[in-house]
Amino acid sequence: MELLRKWQNAVNLIAPSTIDDIWHRHIGDSAQIVDIVNKSDSPYNRLNWIDIGSGGGFPGLVIAILMADSTDMHFQLVESNGRKCAFLADVARQLDLSVKIHNCRIEDLFDYTSLDRVDFISARALASLNHLFELMELFVHSDLRAYFLKGRDVKAELLQAETGWNFTCKQIKSRTSSDGCLLEVSGLQRK
Repeated sequence: MELLRKWQNAVNLIAPSTIDDIWHRHIGDSAQIVDIVNKSDSPYNRLNWIDIGSGGGFPGLVIAILMADSTDMHFQLVESNGRKCAFLADVARQLDLSVKIHNCRIEDLFDYTSLDRVDFISARALASLNHLFELMELFVHSDLRAYFLKGRDVKAELLQAETGWNFTCKQIKSRTSSDGCLLEVSGLQRK
């Protein structure tokens, strides 16, 4: 939290109005994904996790910190803002985390790197569900799981996404926001 506060003065990592509630609003919100993954039928023999639109490290960096003892997990954070990437790299270095940071948009990721099969995808406050599905389509396979933290517009986003996609979705009530939820998505296919 100290690093976030330090960097916040130079880089807008989180909304200034939430700075005094970092733990609950940002860290706790992100951490609930790990609890869901631990309780799901997702086996831990999965290796690759990609977080898109990582921004201030939510949820990807928090997940990487909480799962740091799982040596089989490889985390990749994708963020187009170079200054935010510098923050992510500083935190990863200081905490000795094994994460790879890509300074690009997810659409451009394949232009300069090859990724192994991606088993988990996460995002928070990045885009509508329909757009997230378009972004993750490059990675789709039968066992892929996606975790998206969503707010009060989730019903409308689900209805819109259902017009163009087939998918299975578990909607889990957020522990940190009365109008938020966590979506666990699998089986994604274009209609």
